[in-house]
Amino acid sequence: MLNKFVKISANWFIITGILSFISSILLIIQLLILTKIINSILFSNFNLLFYHKDIFYFIICVFFQILTQSLSDLAGTKAGLKITNSIRSDIYAHLCKTGPIAYSHIPLGEIVNSLTEAIDNLVPYFSRYIPSAVMMIILPFFILVIVLNIDFWGFLILLCTGPLIPLFMALVGYTAQIIMDKQWRQLSVLSGFFLDMLKGLKTLRLFGRAKASLIYIERLSNEYRKTTLSVMKVAFLTSAVLEFFSSLSIAIVAVTFGTRLLNGTMNFHDAFLVLLLAPEYFMPLRNFSASYHARQNANAALVQLKKLYNIPELISLSYRNKKGNVSIKGIIFNKVTVLAKNHKVLLKDISCVFLRDKLNVIIGHSGAGKTTLLNIVLGFLPIHSGLMQMIDLNDQSLSVDKINIAWVPQESLMLFGSIKDNLTLKVANPSFLQLQKVSKQAGILSFIETLPQGFDTTIGEEGQNLSGGQIRRLMLARALLKNPDILILDEPTSGLDQNNALEIINTIQECKKDRIIIISTHNPVLASYSDVLIKIDHGQLV
Repeated sequence: MLNKFVKISANWFIITGILSFISSILLIIQLLILTKIINSILFSNFNLLFYHKDIFYFIICVFFQILTQSLSDLAGTKAGLKITNSIRSDIYAHLCKTGPIAYSHIPLGEIVNSLTEAIDNLVPYFSRYIPSAVMMIILPFFILVIVLNIDFWGFLILLCTGPLIPLFMALVGYTAQIIMDKQWRQLSVLSGFFLDMLKGLKTLRLFGRAKASLIYIERLSNEYRKTTLSVMKVAFLTSAVLEFFSSLSIAIVAVTFGTRLLNGTMNFHDAFLVLLLAPEYFMPLRNFSASYHARQNANAALVQLKKLYNIPELISLSYRNKKGNVSIKGIIFNKVTVLAKNHKVLLKDISCVFLRDKLNVIIGHSGAGKTTLLNIVLGFLPIHSGLMQMIDLNDQSLSVDKINIAWVPQESLMLFGSIKDNLTLKVANPSFLQLQKVSKQAGILSFIETLPQGFDTTIGEEGQNLSGGQIRRLMLARALLKNPDILILDEPTSGLDQNNALEIINTIQECKKDRIIIISTHNPVLASYSDVLIKIDHGQLV
């Protein structure tokens, strides 16, 4: 699966390969020149003026060899970053098509870890492993060709000892792959549990379970620490294996050619050149083997990413955030049936109508199917059978992509930032008058104006400086800022006292003009204000 992403940055990899090729040629040329200069110093009357051109060419080769190698590394890094950015965007787009229902079974911490740490761990694979694999083929091949023209026995020694390094690296790497897979699994569990514990910390403290959760996190972190140390042990072992076999191979070449040089069966120029080429022959093999753990880490991270790629796409509708209202009259459900992934019936033969300028309220006990009905309108769940139709004032069907919809979920989402940031979520760029208008509609403007900094006032993480009723009003104002044709509210009075609940109900009633408002609730007081009341029990209309 990793190799298919290489096509995304094929041009950058081609540039990396070309630069590596040039760098290899320049390296061999500089060693040839260096051998000529050293041989002249030892066995000829060395004249600096006579050999100044060779010294100049040597300096030029060194400079451009370093330059091309650096540019090759930069091109590889550029390719890796481009691919990982493409993967991250691809996963984001996929999650938008799956919807929140499809990935609700995966802990949020695990998803965040996959989108950050897992994707970031793919960068070394593309920026280091693939270029080093290319270099491992190019440079040793040229060196073998040169050595073959100089001495057959030297060629045979290099040819036999070279593959030992990748071979033993693969044997050690097999164990490392198992440990890295375990490490990623532990990190995913730790991330998911830690984030869930932070979100429910108040509840844990209320029921006296905070200490037990901390003990569990401590146990998970200790297991992760031990596994990480095991990975480091394998990394040290890998380095030792690389150094041992590369040193052993170079030593075999040095001893063989040194003996032949002493016996007079080989001249100094050829022996010295082969000895200079031998470390460079093993260097790309060592670099490839050293970057092998990047491939292992990438494979372990890919297991996490596959979980996100395998989430089924459930989004059945595609609403657009457009300006202005359409003349929507109602939403008609005609014998709609919805099934879960295990083919369990969530809703069966639902036929109802949600009307414009009315307060459409859905009631029922927990698990009756209220939220499922809302998810169908939102497009988060596909319809198994039946039909949902949206009509305009002329009783003609409306295209979904022309409808603007807003959703106020039961759980509040407030960011650490100003009131303006939370109203716009840094997506739109509304005017100050628009912010005042929607805040007034939501009944929160008078409170905002009493604050020292107004809309620029920081409200804290999760709106900790606000009351429950104020948070609900801000969420309502955020939804109204889209000027939606359909406004959906899930338990808008949940967790509020009677006075705040009545204020929210009155505010919602004032917002129902020229749009369809659909509310899911347990609150009988809110249900008594409804214009259209729909009661659901066990997935069926009552």
